[in-house]
Amino acid sequence: MIYDDPGSRLPARRRPRQQSGHSLQLGMIGFLAGVTVMGGLWWVNTGPRQVLSVYWLTSPDNNVYYVEQERSFRAPSLQHGLTQALQSLIEGSSDPRLISTVPPETELLGVKVEGDDVFLNFSQAFTRGGGSSAILGRITQVFYTATSHNDQARVWISVEGEALAQLGGEGLLVDQPLTLESFKPHFDNRIVFNGVAELNRYAQQVAEVTDPPH
Repeated sequence: MIYDDPGSRLPARRRPRQQSGHSLQLGMIGFLAGVTVMGGLWWVNTGPRQVLSVYWLTSPDNNVYYVEQERSFRAPSLQHGLTQALQSLIEGSSDPRLISTVPPETELLGVKVEGDDVFLNFSQAFTRGGGSSAILGRITQVFYTATSHNDQARVWISVEGEALAQLGGEGLLVDQPLTLESFKPHFDNRIVFNGVAELNRYAQQVAEVTDPPH
């Protein structure tokens, strides 16, 4: 009969229990949120890092040079670090002097590291656009970025899962695996700036020669 009695205290007793459960849920949410924030702060401040170099093209005068930009990536493994480094080539630099010849529509479909071998898989957009100089620059940027952790590394490039045999409309042959030896003829005569500061000094020298103070 207590359930049919309007004066029963049963409904009044249920309300505190509901409020208590709701408070408990809010407390748990707050606790989990705090743990997530603290974990995020730990990751940003003390989590593992991969120090790699990203290679850009630049032309402070009428010649083309490379800029080696050392960067520290928040990544739990070399594979994740290389993924971020190569992704930065696709996205491009905020500095307009640092040029990437990798088409921005390119998707990085996979990165795998097995010993000295680095396997890269790009979307079809990687093969599009650019003359012979841009195509060679594209391969060179990717190779030196992908081997900045190990100059003995071998790089294998695939497009949509198929091994890349040639690149560009002019058909630059890609002899895989790509190694330091295979790139020496194209790279040895190039000036490489060790960071943006060195590029700035050279650009200042060029400006003084072309526009000397009166």
